[in-house]
Amino acid sequence: MKKNLTTYYGLLIAAVLAQTIITVFSLSQNIGYGQKISFLENKSNTLQIQTNQLRTELAQKSAIRELEQRESNDFIAISEISLINRDSSSLALK
Repeated sequence: MKKNLTTYYGLLIAAVLAQTIITVFSLSQNIGYGQKISFLENKSNTLQIQTNQLRTELAQKSAIRELEQRESNDFIAISEISLINRDSSSLALK
C-alpha cells in the first residue's frame, strides 16, 4: 500500500511539475510575442509619422512650385506708368 501511495504521489508531482514547465514556457512565448508586437506597433507609428511628414513636405513643395510657375507665367513687367484721374480726356465716364 505504501508503495502504491508513493507511486501515486510521484506521478502526481511529475504531472504538476510538467504542467508548470509547460505553462512557464507558454507564458514566456506569449511575453516574447507581446514584446515583438509592441516593437512593431511602435515602428509602424514612427513610419506613419514620417510618411505624413514627407507627404506634407511634398504637398508644400508642389504648391510652391505651382505658385512660382503661375507667377512667372502671369508676371508682366511695368515699363510705363500711366496716371489716370477724372479729368483725363481719354476716359469714357458717364
